[in-house]
Amino acid sequence: MQTMIENRGGGAPENKLLAGKKTGFTLAEVLITLGILGVVMAMTLPSIIGRYNEKARVTQLKKSYTLLSQTFNRIVSETEASPKEWGLGGMYDANTHITLANKFVPYFKVLQNCVGKDKNYTRKHCTENDYYSEPNYYASVRLVDGTTLIFRNWNNDCSYNFGNSKFLQNICGTIIVDVNGQKNPNLLGNDIFTFYLTNWGIFPTGTEFENVLTFETYCNKNTSWGIFIGNYMNGSGCTAWALYKENQEYLHCAGLSWKGKDKCK
Repeated sequence: MQTMIENRGGGAPENKLLAGKKTGFTLAEVLITLGILGVVMAMTLPSIIGRYNEKARVTQLKKSYTLLSQTFNRIVSETEASPKEWGLGGMYDANTHITLANKFVPYFKVLQNCVGKDKNYTRKHCTENDYYSEPNYYASVRLVDGTTLIFRNWNNDCSYNFGNSKFLQNICGTIIVDVNGQKNPNLLGNDIFTFYLTNWGIFPTGTEFENVLTFETYCNKNTSWGIFIGNYMNGSGCTAWALYKENQEYLHCAGLSWKGKDKCK
């Protein structure tokens, strides 16, 4: 009788039954959870990677701008001459692009020098774009950091007037920066950016003072991105925004402006 009472009161048989039960997830539950996580990652990972790539492009753009500006100042200081005095010619004079590029090249850490090379050589080593690799119009170099710089002079007196600043009223030509060289997407405003070479320094396209390659028209998500796709110049007005706003929000929404909305959301 005493033994029976102890068994009833102590609850030992029940504790043994509970001890035999294992807690945790079933295989089906684990598979369902993994499936949900996979769907979420598939939906969000491309966006995360895309934003990371945009940040990397903006960082490289700022680095390139600093390099070009510092180099310009060194050339002017050491030669005691502004671009008007560099002996440059018109945009359809092939030698003028070579002359311009060779002003800058000695100051760079160059991986491939395509200045004065034929189109096939340039496409292989500096830029795959048919137009930018044309030696009669452009001269290019690829730097050790993977950036490609593409030079084109427009005239010898830096007289192009594209806006309301001394830079925009004294444009000599352009310097195009492909921040990741021959890697995709190779599109204006994405990884290719345009700067003006002016008599006073290097100046980005698409500022709020611009009246030709304006941000509103030539950095417009509502049309195809250049080069030579749809509005083939679209993207050429994005440089100042990416440089000063430090983002590429224009790739994701329309309606951005210098004096208005500067983020999609």
